[in-house]
Amino acid sequence: MPKQMMGTVDKALSLMRFFSPQLPELGLSELARKSGFDKATTLRCLNALERNGFVEQDLLSRKYRVGLSPFHLAQIREQSFPIESIIAEHLDALVARVGETAHGTLMAGRDPVTVAISNPDRALFVNVTPSSALPWHATASGIAIAAHLPDDMQTELLDRLDFSLFTQNTPSNKADIRKAWNTCRKNGLARALSTFEDDVIGTAAPIFGQTGHAVGSVAIASVALRITAELETQIARELRNIAQVITHKIGGVLPVALPT
Repeated sequence: MPKQMMGTVDKALSLMRFFSPQLPELGLSELARKSGFDKATTLRCLNALERNGFVEQDLLSRKYRVGLSPFHLAQIREQSFPIESIIAEHLDALVARVGETAHGTLMAGRDPVTVAISNPDRALFVNVTPSSALPWHATASGIAIAAHLPDDMQTELLDRLDFSLFTQNTPSNKADIRKAWNTCRKNGLARALSTFEDDVIGTAAPIFGQTGHAVGSVAIASVALRITAELETQIARELRNIAQVITHKIGGVLPVALPT
C-alpha cells in the first residue's frame, strides 16, 4: 500500500481516539484542533469514516459520534477471540473479596483502555470510567502493561509521553517511569500511590499474550484511607492469581521469572 494512503488511513483512524464517554460527540473544528490537522484534512478523514460506518453525523448539531461499525467489529472480535468477557467474569468475585473497585484494561492500538469494571456495594468507592484511555505514566494499569512490552515499544512510548501532571505525585520524567517499570518486573505488580487521582491507590498485575508480552492488566482502585498492610497484601495476592488465570485462559505465556 502506498505510503500516502497509509498516512491517510492512520490519520482517519486516529480521530476515533478523541471520542469518549465524556465527549461522545465532537464537531469538525474540535476534531481539527485536537488532532492538529487542518479542517480540510479532518473533513476528508471524517467523510471516509462516515462512509464506512465508523462515525455518523447528527443532522441538527452537525457533530460526529461513533457509528455502528466499531460495535459490529468488536462483537466479531469477542466472539472469535474472547478476552473482555474472560476478564469481566473474574471481577465481581474479586470485588467481593477485597471490597474495592476492580477493573480490566486491554491494549487498544497504542494505548491502554478500560474494558470491564466491577464496583463494590458501599457508599464510598473509586469510580472508574468505562472505555476510557488511561495515561501510561500515571496509572498502575499503564505501568503494569508498559513494564512488560518489548524494548522497542517501550522506547517509542517514552518518546511520545508528555508526562501530564494529574497530582503532585505523578511521575514526571523518563527516569521515574523506568524505575516504576523495573519495580513492576521484580515483584509482578505495579502500584500507583495517588499518581492519577488524589486519595486513590491503584494496584495492577499484567495479563500476557501469546508472545509473552503484556496485552492488558487487571487492577484494583482503592480508597487510600481504607488501605491497610493486610488489605494491601490480599490485593497483591488476588491480582497475581487472577492475572495468571486470565493469561492461561486466553492462551498467553507467562514470563519465566514472573514473581508469585
